[in-house]
Amino acid sequence: MDTLTKTLTFETRLDLIHEQDAALYQYAELWNQVKFRWFANLQKPKAQQLNRTQFMHEMGMPFSYRVFQGVRQSIKGLIQSYQTNRNNRLVTLDVKIKQLEKTLNKLKKRCDHVAEKGCPQQAKQLRNRLRQKEVKLRRWQRKQAALVAEKQENKTPICFGGRKLLKERQTLKSNEGVRDWQCRWHEARHREFLLVGSHDESWGCQNAQLSPSEQEDAYQLKLLVPHQLRATFGTTINIDHLQFKHGKAAIAQAVWQNQVKKHDQSIKGQPLSFRFKRDKKGWRLLVSVEVAGPTEQAEWIDDDQGVIGVDVNPDHLAVVELDRNGNPLQHRTFDLPLHYKNDAQRAAIIGDAVRDLMDFAAQQSKAVVIEKLDFQQKKRQYQKQDHPQYARMLNAFAYGKIKDLIETQSIKRGIRLYHVNPAYTSLLGRMKYRDRHGFSDHHAAALVIGRRHYGFKEKPPKQLIGINAKGTVKTEHPPVRMALGDYQYYNKLQRWYRPLEKSLDFLSGWRHFRRVNRVSYSVEARLDGRPGMSPDLIQESATLLSAHPAL
Repeated sequence: MDTLTKTLTFETRLDLIHEQDAALYQYAELWNQVKFRWFANLQKPKAQQLNRTQFMHEMGMPFSYRVFQGVRQSIKGLIQSYQTNRNNRLVTLDVKIKQLEKTLNKLKKRCDHVAEKGCPQQAKQLRNRLRQKEVKLRRWQRKQAALVAEKQENKTPICFGGRKLLKERQTLKSNEGVRDWQCRWHEARHREFLLVGSHDESWGCQNAQLSPSEQEDAYQLKLLVPHQLRATFGTTINIDHLQFKHGKAAIAQAVWQNQVKKHDQSIKGQPLSFRFKRDKKGWRLLVSVEVAGPTEQAEWIDDDQGVIGVDVNPDHLAVVELDRNGNPLQHRTFDLPLHYKNDAQRAAIIGDAVRDLMDFAAQQSKAVVIEKLDFQQKKRQYQKQDHPQYARMLNAFAYGKIKDLIETQSIKRGIRLYHVNPAYTSLLGRMKYRDRHGFSDHHAAALVIGRRHYGFKEKPPKQLIGINAKGTVKTEHPPVRMALGDYQYYNKLQRWYRPLEKSLDFLSGWRHFRRVNRVSYSVEARLDGRPGMSPDLIQESATLLSAHPAL
């Protein structure tokens, strides 16, 4: 069995003398000059692009292959990040435009209706609102067209230094302000550099070697200086007394493994990558190291005794514990109050929720099952809810961060993590398990996610029993299954179920659910908070339901 690994990054603050600070600053300038030129080279047509040897010969800068590899990885990461963000923006704009078009159609019909009734003042207000919506629609359509054209032409307009700082230049008039801006612009464009390591290099990285120090839990870093700077700063820069607040065990394991490799070449080294970043307080060092899970199969917490199904939502994690036969045992909710929080607070909240989730999984000794879903699909799922509450939650939704932390914690703790197809989990959860077990929609979806890991077939019930706002009990039968694939069938079932769900409040999806006392309790629990449903009407509905022949 291959050992699962995850690359984690830990940082520390560097305490440098003046010469070391100046050396790192000039190193960053030299490195970023190559970075800008390489990015410009990649923006040319493919036939005109230079390879590494041609490029370095043209630049006249004898960087080693490993240093240049850091430049290439940095540019590759920037391009991939920009393309992912552009795809997310296109998904968001597509959903917004469709929703706004529906709103415009409703407004036009309402405006015509009001004009026919002879209400000029109200019609004028509606026309003004309609005009504002049309202006917004055209603006979004222009943005969408520009992004689509940019994607088709394979352009990545990245601004090194930031567009906000670049636009600030247009507002400056005095020479003193321009000179101050030029200094800030130069610092913003030359504030970091990356050195990539490899497992076959000494101490995991050829150009920056992290080794143990005489002080306990401390390290020393030997940085190799480029040829252009050696006349001023020497061959190496030695930085002592490095201590890490987080990730001590992972870094110690990597350093020990690289130290043993120096004496035993049969042992595979641990690659280390170093990113130096400068801010107002000075230089920070970010060390990336691979963290591996248990090497033996028996050390992992697997799905032998059951699993923990997890449905990730913008404001909470819905969790259901299942046994080996797919039966729910208990359910939990881990809140994610991310709205009105900054990035650091959101990261802390997400980290606490994921930690509690993995503590629960470790306590029950069961594997975790989540949806195999990306951010675009998850955001599209919730953007269909046309409500300000969902808009605020989506603004702070960090699905990728939640998913990444769950994967990291599962490897560190040796808890198996499984991914399943998320198709129609919410539909089947609402239709089959929500009222049967008294779950919310999200916990019912988490139950379907856990059952899907074991391969249980989720067939819809033969009939659905519902009650409308007037207290009338109705029985509905799903369409007869045709010779279609699962995706086509459930798509058809969803088109039948959604309008029915708006008109009926379902109580049970099972013909054999005959316990009247539980059904009556379900009626009270489901309808107590609905507008227009008085306690007398609820009791009357329960009586009607208990006498229904289907039960």
